[in-house]
Amino acid sequence: MEGTRLGPYRILAELGSGGMGRVYRAEVADPVAGLDRGRAVAVKVIHPHLLETPGYFKRFLREADIGRSIEHENVVRTYDCDALRGDGVQHHFLVMEYVEGQTLRDLLEEIERVPEELCRHVGREVSRGLVAIHEAGVVHRDIKPANCLVDTTGTVKVLDMGLAKFAQDEQSLSAIHKDNVVGTADYLAPEQAINSSKVDSRADIYGLGGTLYFLLTGHPPFPDGTLTERLLKHQKEEPPSIYATRPDAPA
Repeated sequence: MEGTRLGPYRILAELGSGGMGRVYRAEVADPVAGLDRGRAVAVKVIHPHLLETPGYFKRFLREADIGRSIEHENVVRTYDCDALRGDGVQHHFLVMEYVEGQTLRDLLEEIERVPEELCRHVGREVSRGLVAIHEAGVVHRDIKPANCLVDTTGTVKVLDMGLAKFAQDEQSLSAIHKDNVVGTADYLAPEQAINSSKVDSRADIYGLGGTLYFLLTGHPPFPDGTLTERLLKHQKEEPPSIYATRPDAPA
């Protein structure tokens, strides 16, 4: 889609892709309420075939509603959502804050060993973002290294509300996975592996703990085994001591 337009947004380059869609760097080409012309934004275009799945359109709208309900420097902002036809295809997309930086996963690959003070900084920054998310009545449900960005100023931002839910929802609109379980196995709280629609803010704190464990050791708490085996380990076992990998880690 590089070089094309989605309404007032000019697509410049692809940033990445995943199971839910592709994310592009774009700029505001025409006036948009609240956004200056020329401003860089990130545009997440949902894979068209997903919208044929029952309930997925509601999930798309829910992600937009949740994202726009949270405004905090440690959470990637959601500005807009829309659906426009281009090249004979109906594109549903979210417009989000563009962050120049890298994920915590990419950061660890680059520097290989994360200093203690940087781990503390990440913990503080993500915690502030989670406070804002939880005060908005939302549970993120997918806190992990790949969903935390460090920008060029050192600010850490939580991103991707694709699996988030309002805490008081009895039935999660995003729970279209088998057995109502959503999230990433390596950072999934034990209760979330049983029923993802019933979790509260504590599941996000567990994900942050797993993320900090990853930064210190270079791997998630239970890196081995099948997906099912890893989920069971989170429910039944204590993670191996961080000292096994980082004997220099302070108490």
